[in-house]
Amino acid sequence: MLRKLEKYEVLDEIGHGGMATVYRARDSSLDRFVALKVLHPHLQRTSEARARFAREAKSVARLRHPHILEIYDYSGEASDETYIAAELLTGPTLKDFVLKHKELPPEIAACIAMQLADALGEAHAKGIIHRDVKPENVLTHEDRCVKLTDFGIAHMVDTHAFTATGQILGSPGHMAPEQVEGGTCDARSDVFSLGTVLYFCSTGRLPFVGRNPHHLLKLLLGGEYPDPLRVHPEVGADLAAIMHKALSRDPADRYQSAAEMAASLREFLAQMGIEDSDETLARYLKAPAAVTAELRESSLRRLIALGAEASRSGDVPKAQAALSRALAIDDGNEEALALLGSLGRRRRRGAVIAATVSAAAILGLAAWGLSQWSKEPAFEVLGQPANEPALPDDAKASTAVEPPDAPAVAAETEAKEEASNQPSDGLEETSANGRRWVVFRPTPPNVSISVDGGPPKAYGPGFQKIRLKTGVHTFRFVGAEECCEDRVVRRRIPPGSRDYELAVELQYKPARLYLKGPAPVDASVRITLPGNRRVSGRIREILSIPMRSLSASAQVEVRAPGYRPHKSVVSLRAGGDLTEHSFSLEREQETP
Repeated sequence: MLRKLEKYEVLDEIGHGGMATVYRARDSSLDRFVALKVLHPHLQRTSEARARFAREAKSVARLRHPHILEIYDYSGEASDETYIAAELLTGPTLKDFVLKHKELPPEIAACIAMQLADALGEAHAKGIIHRDVKPENVLTHEDRCVKLTDFGIAHMVDTHAFTATGQILGSPGHMAPEQVEGGTCDARSDVFSLGTVLYFCSTGRLPFVGRNPHHLLKLLLGGEYPDPLRVHPEVGADLAAIMHKALSRDPADRYQSAAEMAASLREFLAQMGIEDSDETLARYLKAPAAVTAELRESSLRRLIALGAEASRSGDVPKAQAALSRALAIDDGNEEALALLGSLGRRRRRGAVIAATVSAAAILGLAAWGLSQWSKEPAFEVLGQPANEPALPDDAKASTAVEPPDAPAVAAETEAKEEASNQPSDGLEETSANGRRWVVFRPTPPNVSISVDGGPPKAYGPGFQKIRLKTGVHTFRFVGAEECCEDRVVRRRIPPGSRDYELAVELQYKPARLYLKGPAPVDASVRITLPGNRRVSGRIREILSIPMRSLSASAQVEVRAPGYRPHKSVVSLRAGGDLTEHSFSLEREQETP
């Protein structure tokens, strides 16, 4: 219902949280629309809640920055109804925007982080630590920029000491380790949280995702998160390095200020040809699809140019980083592959020259090389085949290391697979030039496959088999959209004229479910899956649901003494984002 709150005419609800409801309202005195954040009625008498509102109003009122929500008015601590009137942003939240558009172009993620870093730099300069930087507290505005909001748990500190201690406040998936351990934080804690936001924008997922709150905090305190390059290779090594530094476990290893992080982001954008990050972000927010296509094309051209320039100057690591990202954008780009091949030849030439100590040795090596020119080894041990372009070092590193159980798994199945792929007449057949077709049989089929450290390629009609030299090879299978546990196998491909079939089954990751709704603490939960499989648990905890397929429908049943059972159906996805499912319980009617 429409109602008045002092001089504000409340029009409609635009948001609802644990402490307050946000309304769109009209200021009748100034005839302008505002966002009216009103403390929930049941918290009006709570001193801590009112103090939090006062803290937010006073802290943000000290700030004037284009990327920080502006506060217009505050009810005051003595008012019967506590509220804050603020600038009305058009939304949506950054979380909703990213979930809708999936992985943002890395340059756009950097533009967003730049604006937030500038906003935090302004707050830190005024002695204010936000302490709750996360995508939900960032809103887009007028399709031109992002703004940092919700300074409700911000701490105003002495600018000389610049450290705040106290109770642990914040959002667990975004809190810096020192904030979790003792509630102690400074500007570098906000830098850590900004690192999680940059990771989320760049990859479409959060860096720290646990099976339950305890596991989440364990990962966060241990600094354990998936490499962004593995989650989304288009991120590139340069932007990934910025994330790694911001997310360092030790505050001393992070950027020491938001301004320092902003400088690294600005350098990354300049390298990619973006001088005006605000203008680029505004164009993207107005037309995401069109600008994404434009950025992919311009980034590809620039990365190939950077790779060629670095190659000419002898900076092999920089060339590899640029060309690897180029191939992540355009798999199979001939220009990038050719440049990588030239890098491999240059590295091999350098190794030969470094090992040569006299002219006689050079001549001897050349003579041996001529005699071996037309020969190929019977098989290649794990690594790069002879006479083929070298792979980037970072690509090798990401795939050559096997998990502890990989050798055992390979050993158990290798003999059977080799036997099943041998000719049935008992005679050893040799394929031409010592090579053999390897046909992939992955389960599930929606995987990407890396061979001997090469860039992963999506399995499908265009990539179902590969011709390899006989010998030992390493294969990494990665499920699409984090649906499965990665699988690394090493196989010896024996000689033979028939196709060698490589069947590999990946294990589905569990789905994660969080039930939201008012219920007593002793309420119990039972999840029934296809095949009558059941999982039990309690509300207010993240439930880990074993999956036998990519997706499944499950029946949710919530029971509590004195309430009617609640039953509903929820759709689950293996390894997907946390599924939030709302429920409500009705009290049983008492019999007279």
